Amino acid sequence: MNLFEIVSEELFKPLTWNDKRRYMDILSLLWDTCRRKPVYAVSKTEMIDTVEDYLTGYNEEIMITEGEDGDVPAGNDFRALAAFFLRKLRLAGWLSEREGEYEEDCRIALNHHTIPILKAFAEVVDPKIITYKGKLFKIYSMFSRIDDIENPYENCLKEAEEDLNDLNLSLHQLDASIEGHIDELTTGKTPEEILTFFEKYEERIVVGAYQRFKTNDNLFYYRTGLHEKLDYCEEQFFDVLVRDYAETEHTGEAESRLEIQRLLRSMKDALEEMEDMMRVIDEHHILYRTRAVQRAQFLLLSDGTTKSRIAGLLKYYTTDIQNRDDLGAWDDTAVRDVCQVFGQSYFDFSSLAAPVKRRKPTPITEMENAEELDPEFIDAQNRVLMEYARNALTSDNVNRYAGEILRSRPNATAALVMEQDPSAIIKVIGLYTYSTSPERAYNVRLRDSYVIVGGVRFRDFMIERK
Repeated sequence: MNLFEIVSEELFKPLTWNDKRRYMDILSLLWDTCRRKPVYAVSKTEMIDTVEDYLTGYNEEIMITEGEDGDVPAGNDFRALAAFFLRKLRLAGWLSEREGEYEEDCRIALNHHTIPILKAFAEVVDPKIITYKGKLFKIYSMFSRIDDIENPYENCLKEAEEDLNDLNLSLHQLDASIEGHIDELTTGKTPEEILTFFEKYEERIVVGAYQRFKTNDNLFYYRTGLHEKLDYCEEQFFDVLVRDYAETEHTGEAESRLEIQRLLRSMKDALEEMEDMMRVIDEHHILYRTRAVQRAQFLLLSDGTTKSRIAGLLKYYTTDIQNRDDLGAWDDTAVRDVCQVFGQSYFDFSSLAAPVKRRKPTPITEMENAEELDPEFIDAQNRVLMEYARNALTSDNVNRYAGEILRSRPNATAALVMEQDPSAIIKVIGLYTYSTSPERAYNVRLRDSYVIVGGVRFRDFMIERK
């Protein structure tokens, strides 16, 4: 069956329009609001109030861009816009209307077909922490008392297979996310900070749920016990499992025996897959960690400072000069114009090793009294210096300016800031320039639209509290 035989073909359209970020925020907000409600429904008034509060928090004019069907809001206020966004989501199939009880308001519900999609969206934005050790301990505990469990197929075997598959899927997800996780931890940091960070790598990353699960011999202990229990189920407890399967699934004995054998084989394969995945994860940990450190070392040696240039020159020469005779060879490399390296006593015994003649001490002469400067001139120059310091694009000044912008509001766009103060273009550039600095006191989020303010065309961005 195809997905669009179950949900509307218009389902994903709101997430492709220019206002897709707002639609995504509204869907996340409605999921948080409705996920614990009966049939995922709340009153229409409550849902409109929730979306209205969200739109009011933007504190900016909202232009509706998707007018392909001629549908427009009933007004310009935030409540009319909230009703418009909800209507669009309902027409696309994300929401549905339910009649209220006697003297109750109409209720709006999340379409139950879209619940797995909304849960997946939430998982992408905020991944849940998988307790690998806890899942494996649960499986081991069920098998340890399988003799005493009523309906062992349904309450142990079937559930254990699902848990093992979920555990392996989460390990695959962990493996796929290692590179992005390490990049996220090192982005925006100086090379020195990255190298310092990896000195504490064991403490900050390795001591996590996965590593506790692996390094405390948990996998080895549970793996051995689980293999023994699976062998026990296959040899001594097999007939009990077959009878329970036949009663639960209403199948014949031959089919039941084949299915129980398949389940037991599947779980043994899952345990072997788990061991292989943990070995691959170890390899990728080492690989991506090494790449990050090498990148930091490269940046450290190529940052343009005198220290890094000298280090580069010395490293270059150490690869070409293998013995003392090479010191006297003619240098025709690219480094020749920067410096020349000679061995001691290259020309003659006293050429380069001769001591420098010391200067004879001379009596200290008193300094003539300089003409006293005009106090007004000094004050004027101090004012110029102070004004320059206040307006300089330093990290502290940019953070202070961001604080002034966000003093009375949670966020603001760069276009709005420049419209209110056309002379603020340099400060706005400073906000964007320092947006990746570790010392910043604000966050910058790029928007999809380009604007023209004061004759300058640029991609608009949102300034938010950190």
